[in-house]
Amino acid sequence: MVTLNGGVKMKYLRILLVVLLVVIGIGYRTFATDAKSDLKKGIYYDNIEYSDNVIFNSVDGTNLDYNAELNMPGDYYELSFDIMNSTKYDVEITDYTYNQGDKYIGYELTYEDGKEVKNGDVIKKGHSKRLKYKVVYKNYIDEENYTFDTSFYISYEQII
Repeated sequence: MVTLNGGVKMKYLRILLVVLLVVIGIGYRTFATDAKSDLKKGIYYDNIEYSDNVIFNSVDGTNLDYNAELNMPGDYYELSFDIMNSTKYDVEITDYTYNQGDKYIGYELTYEDGKEVKNGDVIKKGHSKRLKYKVVYKNYIDEENYTFDTSFYISYEQII
């Protein structure tokens, strides 16, 4: 009789444990989805400034729409902007990409004070960080059909 009772109790305990894990999993997924949605809406670029040779069209969240003209070696353009964190979370830069290693065009993504942007840099909730993106025409382009990409991308994640 004790084995049967203990076996029944273990069965109910296992079922309760499975139900509890499912509820926790659903709650975590909902939290993670809400946090991602909040993060996507709450991180945006603002206070955009740019050099005279930039035609700035618009900003949509973290997407800057602009055109720039570089005619001769030595020409450059700069964009300065604030990364705004209006979320309820501290976030960190987890990755950033821009064209590097081009022999004709140089690219720099730095903070306004010239310090290098790094993975793991934190932007506290309710705060901002000022960045500068500079593109320089370094050397005369002597290749036919040469193309280059001046876009950049920065990804962010909530700090847990």
